[in-house]
Amino acid sequence: MDVEPVRVVPRLVERVWGRRDLGPWYADLLKPHGLVVGEAWLTDTDCEVEEGGTLGDLIGRNGSRLLGDGAGQRPILAKMLFTAATLSVQVHPTDAAARSAGIAATGKNEAWHILEADADAAVWVGFLEPVTPARLRKAVTEGSIMGLLRRRQARPGDTVLVPAGTVHTIGTGLVLLEVQDPVDVTYRLFDFGRPRPLQVEEALAVADLGAAQAQAQDGTAMSAPVDGHVLARAPRFVAERHEVGGGLAVQPDGARYHILVPLAPGVLLDGRELGPGAAALVPAHGRAAVLTGAERAPVAVLHPGPEPTSCLTKQPSG
Repeated sequence: MDVEPVRVVPRLVERVWGRRDLGPWYADLLKPHGLVVGEAWLTDTDCEVEEGGTLGDLIGRNGSRLLGDGAGQRPILAKMLFTAATLSVQVHPTDAAARSAGIAATGKNEAWHILEADADAAVWVGFLEPVTPARLRKAVTEGSIMGLLRRRQARPGDTVLVPAGTVHTIGTGLVLLEVQDPVDVTYRLFDFGRPRPLQVEEALAVADLGAAQAQAQDGTAMSAPVDGHVLARAPRFVAERHEVGGGLAVQPDGARYHILVPLAPGVLLDGRELGPGAAALVPAHGRAAVLTGAERAPVAVLHPGPEPTSCLTKQPSG
């Protein structure tokens, strides 16, 4: 039996660098709680689904019908981030480091697609020049580590791919969609005096201490979409951005699931609104899911990598 498209309820997560006002994104969810929210997790297995229970429960019952070739693995994790302060300077493990330490089956690559940005908003990704472990330890102790990192202005529509092992942080005044491997392992190098633990030695063991690439139009740094609609491509996920236009159909192929995230109001999934920042998972086995609504409404389409999707078709107008 095929599985219907799954509407997932965002799970709000408090962060010290988060906001009390999420603008138009999750006002109804936030109102009863008054939380300082930094992240909304959209596809975590602990997220609730509209039909009841959690996404993990549903995956447990449906396996390959839902995730196709990805059965037995957690789905790509999509998040919305809202920053009122700069995040910690941090790094995530590579595949080799995660496996050798026995902490996860894979490392953690991630990509950020900028949706809103203050005029001076920025992100820091990688080092300006190669550094030694001793120099990095000294910079952490002295609080000068930001001077070692490559700063990039963040503008709406920009995308940055952050490979595992890249030291990075996200600045204040941003709303972004983050797409990542579903691995929740972060090593903090520096946290701006906040009373949270650091993992300096663990970070040094996995960090790429070479110079980061300069800004480029290749999906590895701040860029416009590459390969047409593709925003970012990693070994285990691809992020694309499409407009609803006259209608888009997502036709499952039995191999890969797809995650749909509207990036603005005006998107309907199978004739019913799918709000901005909400997510729906289109199973690998099932009927076509149809997106309609406002002509220029943007939708992120995420799926297992490394190849772009071939399952999207434009609907005939009229």
